[in-house]
Amino acid sequence: MYKQTFLITGGFFDGSSEGYIGKITLEQTSNRVLLSFTPLLITEPPAVELRVKNKGFAGGSINGNLLWICSSNQVLAYSLENFELIQTIDDPLFNDLHHVLAEENGLYVVNTGLESLDYFNYDGVLKERKFLTSEERNIFRINSTAEFRTFDSKPHFMHANHCSRSPEGNMLLTFVRQRRIVNLSDWSWASPEYSAPPHEGFIDHYAPKKMNCIWVSTVPGEVLACDPISHEVIKKWNLREKGVPPGWTRGLCILKHGFLVGTTKIRQTNADYYARWNSEETNKSETTVSYISFDEKQEAISVDVLGARNAKIFSILPFEKAHLPS
Repeated sequence: MYKQTFLITGGFFDGSSEGYIGKITLEQTSNRVLLSFTPLLITEPPAVELRVKNKGFAGGSINGNLLWICSSNQVLAYSLENFELIQTIDDPLFNDLHHVLAEENGLYVVNTGLESLDYFNYDGVLKERKFLTSEERNIFRINSTAEFRTFDSKPHFMHANHCSRSPEGNMLLTFVRQRRIVNLSDWSWASPEYSAPPHEGFIDHYAPKKMNCIWVSTVPGEVLACDPISHEVIKKWNLREKGVPPGWTRGLCILKHGFLVGTTKIRQTNADYYARWNSEETNKSETTVSYISFDEKQEAISVDVLGARNAKIFSILPFEKAHLPS
């Protein structure tokens, strides 16, 4: 039997401000695949005055023995041993945070509401803030409210939602509005223009082609692997054609034999936006994590993720016991 475990992060569209951390278990035998979900932690962000309804936890990454994730306006570190809160990083200009990339020397925070990429050291000190829009617009947005952290900052011009590091050391930043990924070393495009808004944006190995690809999921339910140099689409999967229930697609983890992908149940408030790219009946929408094999003959396997609470999915991260102290 082959068994892997993964962490999943997200929140709820039920009027609360709680976030969750859960575990996905993938088991494969010679004749079947099993997928299961277990909630590990459901909790409010620590600062009562900064809690925002329907936000919960967004995207994150693992570094050492810590899971780094973000709420709407704080960066949080949870122990992988017992999922206790270890550290909180605050900044008065955090707003609608979407992702945290934990690297050896510090943290990159995708500050979607401020439209910036922020770099902090592990002592919580801001070392660099790279703005993505004009200085005039930055000043206007910051001065629009006395408490920027809980301010509704939409509309976003860029809506950056994810960052990653390429094998060459370049920082890649994914823009929903531009439907592309940018190489921040020279502000060149690092991907094709996708047909729908992309989530994620990272380079990983595509085993069937024996090559590295840049991977994204798109809002209406596609997963694409593209050549990072030519931007040619190497492979595209339509999740509905694979039998995955329709949903807002985010959360992607590439494996040697397939991938895990998250879909979030469509709500009335975003149904019109979703329908621009996908006309599927939204009453069939569910919040699930699905396993898609690279073997085209294998059917997709899906598991419910806190559907009774209208959960949403942000990150799916490999979780190995090697992360934990012996």
